Amino acid sequence: MATTPRNPLIANGQALIGELAWPTGGGPKWHPYNLAQTRQALHPQLTAVARAARAVPRAYSPRGEITARLKLHPTFLAKSHFHANILRDAGLTVLGSRSTQVTPRVSQGGKQGPQETAEILVAGTPEEFEAMDRQLGDPAIGKGRQEEFTHIESVLAYAGENKLRLDPETQWPDFVHVTLHAGEHDADILTAFQTLALQLGGEISARGFRFVPGLAFVAVQLPAARVPELARFERIRLVRSMPRLREELDLTAALTRKFPTLGLPASRLTAPGPRVAVFDGGTQNAFGAHVVELAAPGLPPATVADLAHGVNVTSALLFGPVDPTRTALPAPPWVVEHHRVLPTNESPEQALDVLDRIVTALRIARTADRPYRFANISLGPVATFFDDDIHEWTSRLDTELADGRTLCTAAVGNNGALDGELGRIQPPGDAVNLFAIGAADTRRTKWNRAPYSATGPGRSPGFVKPDVLAFGGSTAEPLPVYSPLAGGVVAVGGTSFASPLALRTAVGLDVLSQSRFDPITLQALLINAAEYRRGHKRADVGWGRIPLDPDAILYTPLDVVRVVYQGVTHPGHPQKAVIPVPSGLPGGTRVRIGATFCYRAPVDSAHAINYTRAGLWVRCYKAPGQSLPLFGSGMYKSEEELRRDAMRWDTVLNNACTVDAAELEAPYFHINYQVRDESEAVRTEDTVPMPYALIVTLQAPGVADLMTRIQAEFPVLLTLPVEVQVPVDGRR
Repeated sequence: MATTPRNPLIANGQALIGELAWPTGGGPKWHPYNLAQTRQALHPQLTAVARAARAVPRAYSPRGEITARLKLHPTFLAKSHFHANILRDAGLTVLGSRSTQVTPRVSQGGKQGPQETAEILVAGTPEEFEAMDRQLGDPAIGKGRQEEFTHIESVLAYAGENKLRLDPETQWPDFVHVTLHAGEHDADILTAFQTLALQLGGEISARGFRFVPGLAFVAVQLPAARVPELARFERIRLVRSMPRLREELDLTAALTRKFPTLGLPASRLTAPGPRVAVFDGGTQNAFGAHVVELAAPGLPPATVADLAHGVNVTSALLFGPVDPTRTALPAPPWVVEHHRVLPTNESPEQALDVLDRIVTALRIARTADRPYRFANISLGPVATFFDDDIHEWTSRLDTELADGRTLCTAAVGNNGALDGELGRIQPPGDAVNLFAIGAADTRRTKWNRAPYSATGPGRSPGFVKPDVLAFGGSTAEPLPVYSPLAGGVVAVGGTSFASPLALRTAVGLDVLSQSRFDPITLQALLINAAEYRRGHKRADVGWGRIPLDPDAILYTPLDVVRVVYQGVTHPGHPQKAVIPVPSGLPGGTRVRIGATFCYRAPVDSAHAINYTRAGLWVRCYKAPGQSLPLFGSGMYKSEEELRRDAMRWDTVLNNACTVDAAELEAPYFHINYQVRDESEAVRTEDTVPMPYALIVTLQAPGVADLMTRIQAEFPVLLTLPVEVQVPVDGRR
């Protein structure tokens, strides 16, 4: 360990969390239309939807319903601004929601052109849409119901052609991946869909339906010419081409350094270490006692390409980049359970089969009450990114990982060199409960996104994607990993290897801190320590490049202090988290405050625009009554601004700002836990507590005794004891 004096991590920040009252108000809501204007616009639309519903054959609508798209005025983008009472009064069913663009008839402030808004998908019979129309024309419905109607911009039928997202270059034109608004208990809908597929000359996959709350996913073999007809089925949300598995980056650059002859460490360290899973192509038991290989039932023998990928991913996690100055590999203080989920057959369902194997393994571990503390996924489907809908890979993994017991890293894809939307992140890198990793091109001081690394942004919530970058290799600087199959060091590159390197840093932190921190806290620590240079684009690098050496996170320079808070928040009980800035700092000191909030959230896969069902609404104060614009300057911005700025529904909040020490008087964060369900806010009594992590980094340039000052004024803050010294730094 380095001898330079440093400050260790402070690990008891939760001692500075207490409760307080949350301010109310925000002023009256602006309404774009009065009831008469709303009637004039919506009456003919509701009449047309009811008429269209009567014309739908029963084969396409087992319950006699039609699906309609209800677009909200952009002012009412937030769930809490649309309470859906008028829908329930009419008997309509909310199926889901997603983002869309609309040019409203009247805009607040005279704003011109298309604006982001929410589109709510609702199902109803002709009679129910007619009931909504009658209610719209009833002057006695009450002020609250009248206001709900004025939030609506339009109501239109959801036509089959609007559901098609087909790739003209797909290698499987006679197979499609269908998303349905149906649950496991909607047998009539599922049976009717299967019957229609058969009538059109197709059949659903033997794999059957896969479910998340509110949605069902199924593969269908069907003549390509009949797919538009299938899309007329009213409960279909989306019809996609079948995804194929990603192809790996071909980095053929030779290593310019000479590496010594290396072999596997004779044995691992005696400590049991945390449970770490890798889902990949197998290792052929090449790592001895360091890896336990588990193969999914019925898999054929591993191919050479799959084995090479699985071995190199696992080696990156175990040993990191090989240091040419060292003559031996370090013995990692953890054992990897490598789940071989490849090879899969060349059928159209290859990517979905792999997903099933991953979810099954995660679920078995959780059901046995032995969840993996860490996991890595360096594969996924090639799927065009849509802002308005969620892929099966993303929604099922987000659902499995929502309890926060597993920190799972996922590679975002190597398609970053493609133009436009084709270069955006690939599933499951858009998941909010996964740690999405892109690749940096070098380990040197001047770095950038590796050209191949997929770019953001993600959808909102989850707007900042990738979450972070880790070194992933490049043509100029390939990543050297030890391959026991090759008998030496090989050059690799890709987000597939950046992802396990990021996880390696997190596991190293966990071992050094003796598992004192929750998985989400470890993620927050990596994000808080990430380097973000001026000139970088958030869509390219996320929150920045993380250090590969855990010491760079556990220790800081003498004028920097990093504090860890692990809190639990309850709906209706706002909290105050004190920022431990000591008084009496030298005159003229400019304090830099960096903060990272991280949590896991249950998800509504059917509601892409309001995907997370829980969020932290955070406001920072530099003194009583004086806000500090760390996560947005105001609490009551429009929802669109919050999505792009304060991002209150994102599972990560991260920012830093600099302020004169003289302006800081007992600074603190005001934290409120908000919840929502389907198309609206929910009662706080129907919710559960939510754990979260907060990392605060304070920098007072030139104040070498900053730690001493803080602990003298806040004696409840304790430094983290680092008792176990293990070889997990990024150089080994």
